[in-house]
Amino acid sequence: MSRHGGSPSHIPATERSHPSPAGIVAEGDPPGFRHLQLAGRDKPAASGERAALAERAARLDLRMTVPVGWEVAPANLPGADAPIRKSQPDPNDNPYIPSGFTYLLQFVAHDLVSTRVPFWATTELDQDTANDRGTRLRLDGLYGGGPTEVPILYAPSDPADLSRAKLRIGQSGPLKAGDHAGLCPFRDIPRVKLDLPGYTEAIVADQRNDDHALISQMTMVFCHLHNLFVELQPAVPADDPAFNFAHDTARLFENAREATTLVYRHVIREDLLKRVLHPAVYAHYSQSAPAFLDGLAGSPTHGVALEFSHAAFRFGHAMVRERYLVNAATNSLGLLLTDALNRFSSGRNVHMQPLAPEWLVLWSNFFNIEGTSNPDRINLSRRIGPRSPVSLFGQAFGPIDASTGTGLVYRDLISAQLADLWPVRDLLAAMRSHKAFAPILAESAFLRDDAWQADIATWLAAGNFDGATNPWAGLTPEQKAAEIASIAANPPLPFFVLFEASKDPDSLGCRLGRFGSILVGDTLFGELNNRFKAETGHAALSDQLRLLHPAFVAADFQKPVTMASVIGFVNDRLQHSQDDALKYPSLI
Repeated sequence: MSRHGGSPSHIPATERSHPSPAGIVAEGDPPGFRHLQLAGRDKPAASGERAALAERAARLDLRMTVPVGWEVAPANLPGADAPIRKSQPDPNDNPYIPSGFTYLLQFVAHDLVSTRVPFWATTELDQDTANDRGTRLRLDGLYGGGPTEVPILYAPSDPADLSRAKLRIGQSGPLKAGDHAGLCPFRDIPRVKLDLPGYTEAIVADQRNDDHALISQMTMVFCHLHNLFVELQPAVPADDPAFNFAHDTARLFENAREATTLVYRHVIREDLLKRVLHPAVYAHYSQSAPAFLDGLAGSPTHGVALEFSHAAFRFGHAMVRERYLVNAATNSLGLLLTDALNRFSSGRNVHMQPLAPEWLVLWSNFFNIEGTSNPDRINLSRRIGPRSPVSLFGQAFGPIDASTGTGLVYRDLISAQLADLWPVRDLLAAMRSHKAFAPILAESAFLRDDAWQADIATWLAAGNFDGATNPWAGLTPEQKAAEIASIAANPPLPFFVLFEASKDPDSLGCRLGRFGSILVGDTLFGELNNRFKAETGHAALSDQLRLLHPAFVAADFQKPVTMASVIGFVNDRLQHSQDDALKYPSLI
């Protein structure tokens, strides 16, 4: 969330280099990225001067800080689970998507894209802005290069350290109350103290997975899952003639890694995407051999589509809350996300010590775990719409150029401009000329006959700016009208995906609209269709896991697989541990 790719999220003012006002948007695709391949259409061209684009993006972002003003959420959403009903509902909340999915989306994003320099920090799209994820949806951000290439990520398997199979897990700060006061649970990313007094670094394959406490806690769930799969495999006795410690431990690791990755991929397919995609789009991609809009969807050699990575998949930022009920001890006001971003991240707080117990996540507050979750304690994600969350401004997301723009959504808008994405009109035309997607789009009153332009223009001109800065301040009426007309005719793609979700009558911000769903589904289902050997011919996760090891089969992995069932599996196994630091506190 706070870093784009593998890059720092905040560049100090002394190191910041403002682009020249005359600088032209960079041309060319950096390695590991590409544009969607659309039938009969050429790659889009560079789109103008950065300074002018920056000020326009800053004004649009400012307009997005005004509350959306939601209608009542649908009482029943076709294709979705029953809504989570609170005693005092908030119209900004999405009763169909708990907040755990906000951070699962962030975890998945890190698994798809990793760059050394973000697009917004450069005027040249080159090797520094390349996507280093050669394989995707394989948990490379969790495992790195494996025990032989990055041994520090892994715990020694024996006193002689002949080999390593388990991921290293760190202990949090001591619990402060109850029967286990003083206990330091294994619930944190491992951290190493440096020679500099008080300085620490996270021991994690992808530093972005320590951007804040919620994403680091999500990472720990998958670390525990991997380690449990290691433990489920009976080791070859050391006195067995066939015993070879290095070979045997490597086998344990590879089986556990593949099992963990299979579970993760099923969660994406059967839980995450089912919630965020429009049901007609989800049904299309759930076929055994779906048609794709993108001629290179899922290509292992052509990189990730920029229209996905720098536009459509940024919708998760609009789902962010300002406060969260993190665990049972959190008071009714909740803890501020800005606190997690600024204080509980090694990348931003060099004095970061083991995670404070108040940020140990109780996952029944973030996912709806049947029989456990209290609906009034579940953190619901915010509805998806043209919204720039307050928590994504401030210290972590300071200025990046000479414009008035700031915040993470502003960075999204700038990065999209620099990537020279396909315009909305071209993408709609490609979908309308595609026999599989044309009937899906035809059902949307918002998309029909380009009615969306008038809707966007009306929204841009509206808004209650009492107590807030009017985005059009300083413009003449003629300039304001011209800019509104320009944005409405050619809206930035990340903004349009959010706006469509809010206006789609089948969604009303509770999931993506048809257009956004196709852009997200095309890429993710394309990658999921690059199957593991165990996935070929075996649709059920239980059958896939049985091929790896009979001990991996569990009731929690019967289809469909949800994030709630995965957390339940991990928690149940940890509760049987002999080590109180693994057992307490409960994950749910």
